[in-house]
Amino acid sequence: MAKPFTTAEIREAFLSFFATKGCIRYVSAPLVPENDPTTLFTVAGMSQFKDMFLGRGTHPFTRATTCQKCIRTNDILNVGRTARHHTFFEMLGNFSFNDYFKKEAIHWAWEFLTQTLGLPADRLSISVHEIDGEAHRIWREEIGIPASRIFKLGDNDNFWPANAPKEGPEGPGGCCSEIFWDHRINDDPNDNLTSNTGRFVEIWNLVFPEFNVRKPHADGSPHLVNLGRRNIDTGSGLERVAAVMQGVYNNFDTDIFQSLIARVCAISGKTYDKTAILGAKTRASEDNALIRRIADHVRAVTFCMADGATPGNSDRGYIVRRLIRRATLDLDRLGVDETRLHEVVPVVVAVMGQDYPEVIRRQDLTCETLKAEEALFRRTLRKGLDLFQRSLDRQKDSDAFSGDDAFELVTTHGFPKEVIAELAGNEGLKLDESRYALRWKDHQTVSHSKQVEVFTTSALQEAKPRLGPTPFVGYGTLKAEAEITLLELDGKAVTVAPTGSNVRFALSKTPFYAESGGQAGDQGLIKGVDFTIQVNDTQKDEGLVIHRGTVMGGTARPSPVTALVDQDRRLATTRHHSATHLLHAALTTVLGAHIEQQGSQVGPDGLRFDFNHAKALSREETTAIETQIASAIKAAHAAVIVEMSLEAAKKLGAKAQFGEKYGATVRVVTFGETAGAEGGAWSREFCGGCHVANTAEIGSFRITREEAVAAGIRRITAVAGTAAQKLADDEVRIAIDCGRRLGITHVADPRVIHDLARSFKSTPAELPERIGALAKQVYDQAKRLRVSSGTLTGDLPERVMLMQEDLKRMFKLAEKHAAQAAASVVDDLMAAKRLVAGVELIVSAVDQLDGKALRTLADLIKSKAPDACVVLGSVIDGKVGLIALASGAARSRGADAGKLIAQLAPMVGGRGGGKPDLAQAGGTDAAGLPAAIAAVETLVAGMISGAGASLGQA
Repeated sequence: MAKPFTTAEIREAFLSFFATKGCIRYVSAPLVPENDPTTLFTVAGMSQFKDMFLGRGTHPFTRATTCQKCIRTNDILNVGRTARHHTFFEMLGNFSFNDYFKKEAIHWAWEFLTQTLGLPADRLSISVHEIDGEAHRIWREEIGIPASRIFKLGDNDNFWPANAPKEGPEGPGGCCSEIFWDHRINDDPNDNLTSNTGRFVEIWNLVFPEFNVRKPHADGSPHLVNLGRRNIDTGSGLERVAAVMQGVYNNFDTDIFQSLIARVCAISGKTYDKTAILGAKTRASEDNALIRRIADHVRAVTFCMADGATPGNSDRGYIVRRLIRRATLDLDRLGVDETRLHEVVPVVVAVMGQDYPEVIRRQDLTCETLKAEEALFRRTLRKGLDLFQRSLDRQKDSDAFSGDDAFELVTTHGFPKEVIAELAGNEGLKLDESRYALRWKDHQTVSHSKQVEVFTTSALQEAKPRLGPTPFVGYGTLKAEAEITLLELDGKAVTVAPTGSNVRFALSKTPFYAESGGQAGDQGLIKGVDFTIQVNDTQKDEGLVIHRGTVMGGTARPSPVTALVDQDRRLATTRHHSATHLLHAALTTVLGAHIEQQGSQVGPDGLRFDFNHAKALSREETTAIETQIASAIKAAHAAVIVEMSLEAAKKLGAKAQFGEKYGATVRVVTFGETAGAEGGAWSREFCGGCHVANTAEIGSFRITREEAVAAGIRRITAVAGTAAQKLADDEVRIAIDCGRRLGITHVADPRVIHDLARSFKSTPAELPERIGALAKQVYDQAKRLRVSSGTLTGDLPERVMLMQEDLKRMFKLAEKHAAQAAASVVDDLMAAKRLVAGVELIVSAVDQLDGKALRTLADLIKSKAPDACVVLGSVIDGKVGLIALASGAARSRGADAGKLIAQLAPMVGGRGGGKPDLAQAGGTDAAGLPAAIAAVETLVAGMISGAGASLGQA
């Protein structure tokens, strides 16, 4: 049989090999961790097995093998510039949960590498921890590795987590043994795996987490306590092994990456030169680095999107957006100024979709999102470069580029820090790293995935194997007689918890629904013989339901109790949950079959539903969706809930909830099932949540908001049942109040207040005051101009629009009057022109001109006196306006409009500034205007003479 050669063949060979050793082939966990707040992304193969390593897991096996999708961004600056740094990568793993140990792990690793892959033994070297005599003996005596190729190293190299015995973190850890491949890039007989030449590359890491690492002893020596379990965690980078098998030094020269690189080259018109030296300052090497990084980042984004991580402004969404923006900048530096990144996605799907079908299902959404994100960033790219240049201009006399400015460019405009450093370096400036690091500190956990996961422990987690999954009885009842089987206070099991204690506890069975599938966890009461616990939240850790609450009276203890779910809250949540199913179906009917749920959240107060769609919903589409749902509610469709096999559910066309994992048996919820149930239904979805028995129980449904949450992702917020009725009542009340302020007694459709609120950039509750203020503004403007305010008839929206039109008309009329007034005084101002130190100066206070009219007047004066310096002020409605204009001739003599305004503005109770040629300011102290106008001549004279006169000197 031919040796595995392609990346896909190596992946399959590894999984098949360890399956023959009794390891269960387990699917890769999603990149977005489930129920794990300690990390933004899955960073290692062992991530999904943490509980198994600690003996708390419930998987029915003690051996497993996986090929895990991983994202790490701690070394993002090196991606593309080195041979082996990636953001997305695949980690081959085989695991033992208190089953086989060092002997088997070492023998099997050697067997796979030398027999299955056929690697020559003389090109493999080994490292072991200096205290791990057992591993050293197995390699030396049983495998037969020469002593010259076994290296004993310390905590930094051969302990997991690195340096944990002295530096922490506390928790499970152990020695490592690593296997290195000799690439033979030189013939130095003294070069070995301890050198930094890059000749020896780690391709396999065997971790033996058999200790519980504690704080070091008082004398500084390690404190390693036997964990009581002997586990194996193996990690082997698939990309590195593929490079070895394909006879290349650089991971980017392997088959998968070469396909992606070929596409990037086709887009950019560049050639990828495999002979170019890594890190060299040549055009070919620099282009290669950019091409490699684009290939890496688009692959990473494709897999992130497939697992539900979409671009955003925080957490993992920020990382995805950062990857897209870095790739866009790289493409731009290759000379491509069009949105083209999405063209690489089909290649990712073609070379990896067979093994990861999720990227196929999400290909269209990924392309749409990349297109939109790249286009958005390109629109801000030029602005960002302009901002960089402005910052550079401000720092011409400095030897360092501002860390504050760099931070703003990174966080606001998405510029990678290394690009800023490079651009600044081209100008002979170093980046102020210390200031940048200070500003970045608060954001550090967002931009870097955590590499060492925290093994948190608590009494409930430790007891999971003993307690087992909690039977849920809450589909059919909201009350149950049960027993508190474990009571936890501050992470420890207790027998009593006094009044006021915040506790967590498990029940022998529970009617409380634990948060999952987007449905909020139940609240309610636990009543014991002489105590009461208010349940504030319900969560689930695998199958164990964990109730969180506060002891409201008495002393809580493990004992028989009555569990009572808050009925009103559950029913309200149930209505919203069933409404999301109807909404999903209606969206598909109205917008198209491409609609996929991207996430949802339902609770007693409303629902949120995210879905993929390229543009905002029109008013007609929103109405059509609401009409369809109203029809389904009126039809009183019964809920048909059946458990069936996963395959049977798929054949029926049941829709899956994005991001959810399903077992062999699934729960399917159907509304509007037709005879025979052969695919005919109004709505049919996989769902483990709580639902109404009949759609009529939903009562009513209203969409309250529709918005974008990411490129290509829309969000609908809605309410149902009593919440929808309350909304309707509020709309009527607000509409009547708005009408009263306009003298209207009849309002046809109260829902128009939402449109009006958006146009006023207010909430509906604020709308009556805003409309009242508009009416007063129209009246005051009409009174000032002595004109009619128009005929305000019609319904609420029509009348408001008429008022807005009246106001626009009167503003235009006021501008016309102001322009006429400005023109009428130009000749008078020209006549008052004076010469100050050889510069023409025109300065005056003018009556009743706003900022726009002042600018018009200044431009008129400029057209008649092109070499003058002009300063004007005016008061209108108690507010002061100032403008300064300095011609080229005036500036050449030292006049500066921005400095003038900066000194004049405080005299009128304001602040201002601007450019040397033009500056404006506003103020609130009209009484100060005469003094400000009187000070202008002295200030201008000081600027021209170079004496630097200020108001204090004047």
